[in-house]
Amino acid sequence: MRKLITVVLLVLCASMAMAAGTVKVRIGVHANEGGIPLAAVAQDQGFFKKYGIEPVFTIVESGPTEMTAMRSDNRSLDIGYIGAGVAWNPIDGAGNSLSFVFLDGLSNSEMLLAKKGIFVDANKNKKFDDAEIYAGLKGQTVYIEVGTTPGGWFRTLVDLVNADKAEADKLWISCETSSYLAGYTAPNASAANKVTVVNTLNANLPAGMATSGGMAVVAGFSPATSTILKTNKDAEKIATTVGNFPAEKSFPSTWVASEKWLAENPVLAQNFVNALVEAAVWRSNNMDAAMRAGEQLCQKPANSFDPINLVAPEKDEYLAWFANKDALGYRYMKALYESKVPNVPKGNPVKPFEKAFNDKYLLEALKLLK
Repeated sequence: MRKLITVVLLVLCASMAMAAGTVKVRIGVHANEGGIPLAAVAQDQGFFKKYGIEPVFTIVESGPTEMTAMRSDNRSLDIGYIGAGVAWNPIDGAGNSLSFVFLDGLSNSEMLLAKKGIFVDANKNKKFDDAEIYAGLKGQTVYIEVGTTPGGWFRTLVDLVNADKAEADKLWISCETSSYLAGYTAPNASAANKVTVVNTLNANLPAGMATSGGMAVVAGFSPATSTILKTNKDAEKIATTVGNFPAEKSFPSTWVASEKWLAENPVLAQNFVNALVEAAVWRSNNMDAAMRAGEQLCQKPANSFDPINLVAPEKDEYLAWFANKDALGYRYMKALYESKVPNVPKGNPVKPFEKAFNDKYLLEALKLLK
């Protein structure tokens, strides 16, 4: 498990002076388009300051390391952004439990990439449909960091391209990482339909694809995917979430918090979500500026982040998505919940949806937009 990279932010004198009237919150963020711009906007635009919060940021390299930090007995994170890959943690009722508290957006960071020629654009429309993806995946080896969002994302993609196939013709997944196949039953044993998944660090995918005779097909997340597409002329995009998934198969990105922290700091927790909501509205109207703020916070080169890698809800969308318990936002969250229940470790209690998603902070914050 990769270690956390803690970034000590060099705060300007004015910000340091302001901190005297604030409360520190330890925040986990990811150094990509989805994982850091919202927090950066909340910081740069003064929303954290407005609500009395002094952010202490930790940039994590992956969701599993973040969850360890947030769920340990000596917790080093109070709240943080996560992708769908580790979203089973707020559903797990064992140990130091977490709760979903905010829907950040829909991830489009996950992509299936391949060396040119493996997948055939038979329709000549510069886009790969389900049938073309199915044909290209047969017998392939796909490199993925299975514990992160692309792991579950790829399983969903396989389900989608299998949808119109008889059981004997469906693709099936083999992987030596047993936890990746939790709750999974192969539809057949045909060697021709086998797709081998190899657990590989996301950060290693660009080098793996650049190596002669190396990785030919990968599923990953930004910035690795963006790096591959920008630097490897032999690589092409095969599938993305927004381009290939129906709406309720999308992968929501969320913010989760320690339940202990929530219980001990209810006013602070509400203020934090208030700041996220205001930052989200600002982000939706200033996407490029939000990307640049995120790059600066995690010290990435300018123009590293591409807003195409996420779908950021606007003000009216947030209000509509959570207008009632059957609205789209709840459907996104319930679909995420149902897809991640099988990943809860065997024998651990599974929290009901209403306990896993503590929506009271979000609903209260949305009143600020009305």
